[in-house]
Amino acid sequence: MDRLNLRFRQAQAAFDLNWLLQAQDDMVLVQFGGQDFPRIVRKQSCRFEDEADAKCFEQLAAIALDSLEGADIAVAMILANDLQKGRWNGHTRDFADIAVERIRASSRPLCSAILRGLDALDDLSYDRKPIEYFLHNETRLTRKREQILPKLCEIARTMDEPTQQSIAAADYGHDTDQHLQALKDVLSSETCLFQKDELWYPSEVVELVSHVQSTPGFVPCTALLLANAIQGRDNVGWFEFRWSNLATDYNDLPKSTRAPILAGLRFLYESGEDFTTYSKAKNYHPAISREGLIDFVELPDDAF
Repeated sequence: MDRLNLRFRQAQAAFDLNWLLQAQDDMVLVQFGGQDFPRIVRKQSCRFEDEADAKCFEQLAAIALDSLEGADIAVAMILANDLQKGRWNGHTRDFADIAVERIRASSRPLCSAILRGLDALDDLSYDRKPIEYFLHNETRLTRKREQILPKLCEIARTMDEPTQQSIAAADYGHDTDQHLQALKDVLSSETCLFQKDELWYPSEVVELVSHVQSTPGFVPCTALLLANAIQGRDNVGWFEFRWSNLATDYNDLPKSTRAPILAGLRFLYESGEDFTTYSKAKNYHPAISREGLIDFVELPDDAF
């Protein structure tokens, strides 16, 4: 496969579709796309590359055009191929319009991934007319905020008294007592939400600590800041910058903390059409490397 250099939202949308299609059993793939479908999904990362793939494309296209069982999987594959500039691209929206009810009835992760992928295609369009996104009233979220927030708050509350004191002094010791009291108040609240009229306390020290992985309190401060971000308290793009600089650190966290933090980051990406990495010039390849892309994770009590 020729190397593809995609911007973040296009690459993330393609990565998500690839991941969900690769999670399908081979028997399911064969049922809807024929014997070549598993090979194309697993070895070509959901991209039609040459004439040997034509039969699979034709079979998937027929399922989508007739809105048959498996039309959601067919559209997902055709869309992943389109995002990655494979063969026979350019007509995905037509397939989606016809298979709309199958897409709407699909599992929540697959449905939302298809919608985000279609959004990414629309955003790439050179047409300057206002965009009317496909099923624009349907959610693009894999999980609701309420499934993620308690887990982030739980991580935030793991900071002990010495760690709290260290965090409170992170701004060169300025206003340590005020930061410490504000931090305790936030951690004792149900949602760990910074007060609107007191965003500096403890936000400033929490932000500082969450910048450096080696700083005591990095993980709980990251969780606390993320808990606020998914509740709409981030007006300056805290995590756009952090994701571009700390993605490796987040991915290297133990599973118990990695999963809720990545779920929170995914929520920011899925709920905000402007969420991208800080470096606008950076390109991604969803098939060759996951670096810089937000992984899917499992959380206890997942209900889709």
